[in-house]
Amino acid sequence: MKKTLLVVEKLVIILIFCTSIYLPFCIGIFEKDADVSNAEKRKLSPCPSLPKSVQSLKEFPGLFEKYYADHFGLRSRLTAYYKFMKYKLGDSPSEHVTIGKEGWLFLGSIRQGYTAHYDPIGDYRNVNLYSQEELHKFAERMTALKSWLNKKGIEYVFVIAPSKHTVYYDKLPSYLVKIGERSATDQLVEYLRKHTEVSVVDPRQELIHAKNRHQVYYKTDTHWNHYGANIAQYAIMLELERLFPGQIQAEVMPLQDGMLPLGDLARMMGIPPVNELYPQPVFKNTCEPAKEPIHAKWREPHTLICNTQELNAVIFGDSFLDRLQPYFSRKFKRSTYIWQRLNFPALTKYIELEKPDVIIEEWVERKLPCTPKEDVNLYRI
Repeated sequence: MKKTLLVVEKLVIILIFCTSIYLPFCIGIFEKDADVSNAEKRKLSPCPSLPKSVQSLKEFPGLFEKYYADHFGLRSRLTAYYKFMKYKLGDSPSEHVTIGKEGWLFLGSIRQGYTAHYDPIGDYRNVNLYSQEELHKFAERMTALKSWLNKKGIEYVFVIAPSKHTVYYDKLPSYLVKIGERSATDQLVEYLRKHTEVSVVDPRQELIHAKNRHQVYYKTDTHWNHYGANIAQYAIMLELERLFPGQIQAEVMPLQDGMLPLGDLARMMGIPPVNELYPQPVFKNTCEPAKEPIHAKWREPHTLICNTQELNAVIFGDSFLDRLQPYFSRKFKRSTYIWQRLNFPALTKYIELEKPDVIIEEWVERKLPCTPKEDVNLYRI
């Protein structure tokens, strides 16, 4: 009896082993080859052609090995499960994402030599700083831009959208230690305010204070949510109130909570998006902006029109502009959104088209320290 049970156990083990070895191979025969791995965010190796020469015959085994490694059966599911298990164990499956406390995810890595995505972890640690020459060049460019615009009767506002690392520093891993007291953003804001007359909006402290009342950034995404954008737009509107007395009114808008599966950092790690707090602004007694052109796709240049307002604005920015747009569109008669860095050809184009009263330029903090490209056209006044 014992011998029979022992034989059965061995047969079961052999069966499980053979199934685990051959099942992916068998399934791979019938599965359609994918071109891209969603879990790994990369292109997969194509099936090599049959060799037609001695050289291609030598290369064929290596190419086929790469192809099979990318296309064996159940690969995408197994890869997704592997990444999810790593994440649950606190080990990030992406070199571009750092796992913080209480499920918070942050863009970047402390790995030596890491420079991707403007090195936001290095920024937080105050590793990446401006030189005095770079600060001088930045201020010189901003002064020239402001002067050029002012002579056309246009105001200029420079906005810094804080990185999540700056606001939720307490959710970063404990092993991340600052090596200095001042960041590149501290340097730039202080220098511009001391040496120029440029309007600089820096809502870092307002957001840090507001997080005690509401979550202002997404846990598994790089961006601020509508609570954060609401705080930021209020700071921007206060500056515009100063520049345009009686023509614009700053106000914090009411919001209602909701939940939605999202998270660009979660997708970057190859794990399923999770339900996040997804607040939405409630606009009462305001216009419903009209879009022009009406069929413009997401992040294509477009204008939102609110005829109850007085001022026109052209706004240059990045992905942090997405959450600001609903607020801005109800504060300007015409607000035009350009998802790119401000440059002279685009600037002159939209000044001619929109006749703006103000140009707003938004930079996410992780792009610092860097300086805008010089443009000799700004000095030809």
